[in-house]
Amino acid sequence: MTVRVRRLTTADLEASLDLFEAVCAEGRWLASEAPIERAEVRRTWEALLATGDGTLLLAEEGPGAPPAGLVALVGRARPELGMLVAAGQRRRGVGTALLRAALDWAREAGAPEVVLHVFPHNVAARALYLAHGFEDRGLVLRAYPRRSGERWDAHRMVRPL
Repeated sequence: MTVRVRRLTTADLEASLDLFEAVCAEGRWLASEAPIERAEVRRTWEALLATGDGTLLLAEEGPGAPPAGLVALVGRARPELGMLVAAGQRRRGVGTALLRAALDWAREAGAPEVVLHVFPHNVAARALYLAHGFEDRGLVLRAYPRRSGERWDAHRMVRPL
C-alpha cells in the first residue's frame, strides 16, 4: 500500500471528521469518546490550521480516497501529538507514514521534542512510538475520565528531536 501524507485542508474536513467520529465510537484508542460535537471539533481544527500553532496531517492512498488516518500536532515549541488510523487501515504502514511526517513537521517548526499520551492497552501504538525513538517517561495515573466513570491511565512519551 502506498500512503501519501499531506496537510489537511478545509476541503478534507467532513471526511476527516467522519474518520475521527468512527475511531471515537470504538471507545478504546482516543481521549475523546462518542458522541462528539462535530461543529466544535471542526472549529478547533479550523483554528489550528488558520493560526499555524500546530498542524493536521492526513494520510490517504490516493487523491480522492477517504482518509486512512490523521495526526494532529498542537503547539510549536513542544507539540503534543494525537494520531488515529481507520480500523481497516491499521498495521498497513499508515501510522508509520503519519508519524514520520509529524516528526518532520516538528523538526521544521524548531521543536526540541514531541510529546504524547497513549493508553497502556494500546500495545501496537506504544510499539510504533518506541520504534520511532519515543521514550516512555512514565505512567500518568487516572489521567483520562471516561463516560463510564472510569479514569484511564496513560503513558507519557517524549521524542527528542
